[in-house]
Amino acid sequence: PMDKIKSLSKGNQQKVQMIATLIHQPKLIILDEPFSGLDPVNVDLLKQLILEEKRKGATIIFSDHDMRNVEELCDDVVMINDGHIVLNGPVNEIKNSFGLTRIFVRTDKSAAELSALPGVKDVILQNNGMKLLILADEKYGKDIFNQLSAGQYIQTFDQEPPTLDEIFKMKAGARHE
Repeated sequence: PMDKIKSLSKGNQQKVQMIATLIHQPKLIILDEPFSGLDPVNVDLLKQLILEEKRKGATIIFSDHDMRNVEELCDDVVMINDGHIVLNGPVNEIKNSFGLTRIFVRTDKSAAELSALPGVKDVILQNNGMKLLILADEKYGKDIFNQLSAGQYIQTFDQEPPTLDEIFKMKAGARHE
């Protein structure tokens, strides 16, 4: 039987391991990089399994380098960098503690014009025509809105906190300086 399992693809081996893990309906599930090597279909399948176990009341602990998975699946997070805890707490509280430092905007202004606005650290063009402004501080949001909306209609202006990925880069980068 083990030879048959070893002949399976990595994704199918992980499915078999997950089934073997979940068949006993454990209250605590620990997963190490569960999405590693999986194609997008199996990533979605595994996410649904994790969410289902969470709904059933299981405590799930997993490690992952892709903060989008963490943001999507976790209520609480512990970020570890070089063996040190750099963040610990509820995902929303951590994100909100960094302020509303991202603005998604749809405007005719160029990236250069947006970069010149006070408090804008970076402008990132998005695939959907939106522009993402990274602010030095959330306090600049109101002034930026007022400047962009003066005499023109803004279709989209959405101010939000940084992603966990951006937060981790800030915290990990601070330790590497």
